[in-house]
Amino acid sequence: MTVSQLYADDVARVSKTPEARRDELLDIALNLCTTVGYEAMSIDQVTRAASVAKGTFYYHFGSKQDMLIALVQRFVDDLFTDLERTQDALTGTGAERFHQLLTHATQWKTERVDDAMAFVPLLYKPENLELRHRLFDEWGARTRHLFLPLVTLGAQDGSFTVDDAEAMTDLALTLWVDGGARLYDRALAAPTEDAFVDILVRGVAALTTGVERVMGAAPGTFEVPFDPAIVRAMHAPLEAALTAPSPRSTR
Repeated sequence: MTVSQLYADDVARVSKTPEARRDELLDIALNLCTTVGYEAMSIDQVTRAASVAKGTFYYHFGSKQDMLIALVQRFVDDLFTDLERTQDALTGTGAERFHQLLTHATQWKTERVDDAMAFVPLLYKPENLELRHRLFDEWGARTRHLFLPLVTLGAQDGSFTVDDAEAMTDLALTLWVDGGARLYDRALAAPTEDAFVDILVRGVAALTTGVERVMGAAPGTFEVPFDPAIVRAMHAPLEAALTAPSPRSTR
């Protein structure tokens, strides 16, 4: 029996749209990631919890790794959808709107930090390096779409001192995305949890100051709450993802 036939049997038993079924599987997988952990989670557990055959899982995801990618992408899609909706409500100068957007993004991620910590650290496993860079490139392009209108407005109203809004947006993204990636690499190589926290807290502050100077913005323009306690909570799952052996296929 083919995967499509197995999927059709499941649809006949419980009628759900493909989108609803896919979201249900992702919700179950996310719950298992937060309770038993991604490495211990099996495809069998996901399908049993959803009361569907394995064919339904493979109709939506080619593998457990594909499901991980879908979890990450859904999280990020939800974030960008929320930010795009928020952008219409921003007020003030370009710099003020930029600060409002960053603050909202930080609040959104903080409210969902437990979910994120269930799967985002897995992107830092050595075997996921190419995947991480591909996803980061995609997210950078989406972030540029949000940032560019604000930098353009800031250049017009004088809250940013830039000659070329597009070039400065690209430079700011390079500092934040590439600089942030290098910062995390240094932090993850730190010998202790305290050193990990110190590197990230000081490094994020330095990158933020750097972007403000590049933009000719007033000090504090890009400063957002950065809770050291959340940074500390990130250490254990990131360390576990880096040191865990590559799993065999978990079914």
